Amino acid sequence: MKKLALLCLAALGGPALAAAQVVEIVWTPEGRFEHRATLAPKQLLEVCGKLVPGGAVSWSFESSAALPFNIHVHQGKEVVYPARLERADRAQGRQVFEAEPAHCWMWTNKTAGDVTVSLSLQR
Repeated sequence: MKKLALLCLAALGGPALAAAQVVEIVWTPEGRFEHRATLAPKQLLEVCGKLVPGGAVSWSFESSAALPFNIHVHQGKEVVYPARLERADRAQGRQVFEAEPAHCWMWTNKTAGDVTVSLSLQR
């Protein structure tokens, strides 16, 4: 997972960001994953996990401020974005996975203060 995080940071411009919180998805027996984090200014949160091709995940998040958000996957040297929002403080959707590499839900705190993000995933 650390290698994936470094690839993502490089794709995003790396050093311009203060730090990254990278969280691996660990499913409960019921097929759920929830995570809550506080991001400092210039910090990003990336929640990543490998998913079965053809599988689907319902997702939703809320944050205390509108932030850039995306779902992305690394396919070789290319980064594909199945979902991307310029700024949002909440969103939800259902993502069907066509590739096996790890998929990541990501937020970047471009505000001047701390921001709390809560994510919920259901297989």
